[in-house]
Amino acid sequence: MKFIRMVLATTEYLDALERLYPDNITIYRKPEGLFWDDKKEMVNEPLANIQKECLLWQADVDELWTLEQLCIASEMFINSPEKTAAFYWCWYFFEEKLIISTRNCYAQNPQQEWLRTWRFKPGAFWAAHDPPILVEPLSNGGHRNITDINSFLHDETEKKGLVFQHFAYVTPEQLKFKEQYYGYSNAVSQWQDLQSNSKFPALLRDYFGWVRDETRVDTVESCGVVPIAQREIISNHWPLLQPNEVQRKLAHIQQQTPMIIVDAVFFQLYQTGIARVWRSMLAQWANTDFANHILVLDRANTAPKINGIRYRTIPLYDYNNTEADKQMLEQICNEEQAELFISTYYTTPIDTPSVFMAYDMIPEVLGGKLNDPMWREKHNGIKHASSYISISENTAKDLSKCFSDIPLESITVAHCGIDSLFSLASEDEVKAFKYKYGINKPYFLLVGTGTGYKNGILFFQAFSQIASSYGFDIICTGIGGVLVPELRAYTSGSAVYLLQLSDKELAIAYSGAVALVYPSKYEGFGMPLLEAMACGCPVITCPNASIPEVTGEAAIYVNDSDVEAMANALCEIQKPSVRQSLITAGLAQAKKFSWKNMAETVSKVLIDVTLLSLNIKETNFIIFPDWSQPENHLSLELAEIIKALASHPESSNTTLLISISSIDAEEAAMFLSSITMNLLLEEDLDITEDLELVPVGNLAPIQWKALLPRIHARISLPNEDKQALTQAQFVNLKSYELHRLINQAYTAI
Repeated sequence: MKFIRMVLATTEYLDALERLYPDNITIYRKPEGLFWDDKKEMVNEPLANIQKECLLWQADVDELWTLEQLCIASEMFINSPEKTAAFYWCWYFFEEKLIISTRNCYAQNPQQEWLRTWRFKPGAFWAAHDPPILVEPLSNGGHRNITDINSFLHDETEKKGLVFQHFAYVTPEQLKFKEQYYGYSNAVSQWQDLQSNSKFPALLRDYFGWVRDETRVDTVESCGVVPIAQREIISNHWPLLQPNEVQRKLAHIQQQTPMIIVDAVFFQLYQTGIARVWRSMLAQWANTDFANHILVLDRANTAPKINGIRYRTIPLYDYNNTEADKQMLEQICNEEQAELFISTYYTTPIDTPSVFMAYDMIPEVLGGKLNDPMWREKHNGIKHASSYISISENTAKDLSKCFSDIPLESITVAHCGIDSLFSLASEDEVKAFKYKYGINKPYFLLVGTGTGYKNGILFFQAFSQIASSYGFDIICTGIGGVLVPELRAYTSGSAVYLLQLSDKELAIAYSGAVALVYPSKYEGFGMPLLEAMACGCPVITCPNASIPEVTGEAAIYVNDSDVEAMANALCEIQKPSVRQSLITAGLAQAKKFSWKNMAETVSKVLIDVTLLSLNIKETNFIIFPDWSQPENHLSLELAEIIKALASHPESSNTTLLISISSIDAEEAAMFLSSITMNLLLEEDLDITEDLELVPVGNLAPIQWKALLPRIHARISLPNEDKQALTQAQFVNLKSYELHRLINQAYTAI
């Protein structure tokens, strides 16, 4: 096989290659003093000397392929004679250990990247160099692009392992060249800023001004990639790894476990309070180890991009095709080896366990159309779930009432938090806000308070009854651009401002308001109430559903149908002493809620659910056998412990966790089964009736941390797996020898 290679590099490099491989490399040069007219002339020059069908392969100097990949690709074309070209994905390096982790984005545009191989037949020629277009002549005198005939596409080549490595931005010299040649200003300094970052994945546009899309970079370890060229620090050379070295390094790259899939579907559908909940939790998790255990499914680039959070882009959700979506989600869970799934809004896989997040039970409590696809999928999600989280005590109670098979005590409550942006604004900020929108009077504020269960009519009816109503204006936000006639009828003499406000402006609006009036008949939580209190805004509301959980004693409460009581509250709130008392109480109440607490609660539930298979009971012990010792010694050791626990009166409430991190799970299961069988035959002791024996494999530190408080003691053995013990980090766990276990451990428990 003869390779004709065209490389824009130094003469010395090319000449050295030709000397090393004189039978394989031909260098095409113009005579001394002459130059190519353009790159198209240069790349066409060798074609006249190729007299038979072959593959043309573009391999730039910073693009690395393995010999195995070249052979696989050649075989691929041989086995598919109808194929004319091939597109590939690449791992695009932005530092020797950083790569682009997203696709259909910068440097990963499948419409043109990366076309690297063509089936050449004599007579074909390059019609263009950049992008490369190889054409073949037609009988009518025209030409056709070989790529357009029948090319291998990215998915086809990736399945065969044909993803090359593109070391495009790995040295300062490369960055300097891009500054000079492409005009990328400050490329070197921006690249150095990226190297100093420690939170990945990260948005590339945060560092390089010429990147405008959602491209993200991540570490090679996180993507399961071993760079086939690795820099030697002392010599600054980049030797290529041998195949066995690559395989050895790949074996040491361990996928993070447990892996939890988060479907960010809500961001596709709405940008309301639930979006704020998940955006805030993701931002909190990005600063913790928990971020290493989640993968966010991004529906067609609709999810917020947060550095430190990993994403996988998937198609948009369609309520008309929910079954296909479930199948896709299950496939993704399998591909990512996920142990758990949680949706931001009611989607589910088929078999992978899930956790359901309950925001409210509005359609169930207030009589919504439960055959609507959205609520149908909500109920499917509830039935599919292994565990439940609610954003308020009241929503948890309603969930348990509506689904009687879900015990209230099994639902974890995770109250929402408050962004630091929502804080008391200055007088100057309030004045500027009122000036911007032409507001000249004191105003009452309504947030998302329209018709229906939001019960805005109560405020407007009461407002029309207060004698001083003409002295106030009304700001409504979050209800659209039109005030319905039934509400407008009660506002004679006052201006009503229907505003769409940013969070910053909303915080100022809260701070400057006479009060937030929130007469809702039902809330799953009530974010505006919390936001108002944090901004020093007095609150008038109704003691319904979750509202008292949020506002506590820091609000004036009225019955949701009592117009007179609401009118009195609108007057009462104008008294300076009442206002100041509510402001002080509200600021204190708001401090009880934080996104940090919510994120910690939710992440704890998710990790706990990954441990459900351990069948934790009231009393739990753990042992770390040394599986390398002789089988007869090990069998006697384990049989003695199992017999002692199984014979105890409390055995039905006991789980014995058995570390098997250093042995194959099936082999361990067979060994334990033989022990229990022997106990049944020799001692007439049926282990399966009461005592729970649970093998424990390799758990992540975050799982051990969650499991430790639920383990009462370690039973120490004469021979133990020291490495497994160290990984478990059982520093403060009590340890008992078997002869002391029954009398002391059970008594202590």
